[in-house]
Amino acid sequence: MRYDDEQLVNLIIDLQERGFNHDFIIENEHIRCLQYNELISPDDFEILETYHRRASNANDNCSLVYAIRLTNYDMKGILMSDYRSYIKGMSLRLWSKFNNVIRLNLSVIK
Repeated sequence: MRYDDEQLVNLIIDLQERGFNHDFIIENEHIRCLQYNELISPDDFEILETYHRRASNANDNCSLVYAIRLTNYDMKGILMSDYRSYIKGMSLRLWSKFNNVIRLNLSVIK
């Protein structure tokens, strides 16, 4: 396991230990909670933490990890995405929400 991969695993374990127990994916105009198969609007969640995993070589892709909290429910979780998935098929409204957080609050996984 490369050092970057090990740090990513440690980050996910840390987030889970802090209560980020649900998994989310990007789905066009929404994010989807995989455990409940529910779509969540950009207005119904906030991004608490953002992490960036650098590519370790030219063939690798950078990863983004978000710690998310739903505003209407007591639910927190993790959304992971690589840059290719991040820019492909996402609505402008959802992209804007993620992009603003990335620029303001980005921790780099080294």
